[in-house]
Amino acid sequence: MTTMSDIGKAIRENIIFVSKLGAECDRLAQLIREELSRLLLSSEVARRYRAGGEWLQVNAEDDHGWVFTDISSSLPLIIKPKRSIGDYLIVQISLTGMGVDACDNHEPLIHIGRFNAPIDFDTIHMTFPLDVEDRDGPDLENQRLLRWEDGYWCYSLRLTDINNPADVQRCIIKPMAALLLENSAVKLLSEAGAVKYAKVPKEPGQFRALPR
Repeated sequence: MTTMSDIGKAIRENIIFVSKLGAECDRLAQLIREELSRLLLSSEVARRYRAGGEWLQVNAEDDHGWVFTDISSSLPLIIKPKRSIGDYLIVQISLTGMGVDACDNHEPLIHIGRFNAPIDFDTIHMTFPLDVEDRDGPDLENQRLLRWEDGYWCYSLRLTDINNPADVQRCIIKPMAALLLENSAVKLLSEAGAVKYAKVPKEPGQFRALPR
């Protein structure tokens, strides 16, 4: 039998857990930002790109304004030899809400991508279903990479698969490098355990997360 004391204890423990989870997500986001910034300084990538400014960080709250449901980082990207910002590298950690609402997905996700604008959780963010004008878009390459006609792309990882700096390198930095250099990332995304998706028939912009 559950007592009021049991309920009170559960509330306290859950709040402590959420606080610790938030701190871990902040540390992970910081590590990813540092490693992606370092990637842009590597010789091969630096010949084609450079950062166009500082990381932009925006968070989304639940409907009651109590907790963050998503945290994001967007880095302006200059494509050489141009001098103006062209695109943005984006990292979106989604714990609940539309950022994880692919059919049959029940886990927090990390979305890694290249967008034409920074995430603002208004019109620009990774969400399910996607807001698509083309009923067939975006393309889904090898079940893991969403790619739009204008060259933008995004893939997803399960948050619980990223536990240390080696995971960040394997799952984020190496695939990102390949995609920035326009090389195939099929093997790297498979090795990273990137989420496999399938389009949901008759539901434009909606995807189903497939089993591991």
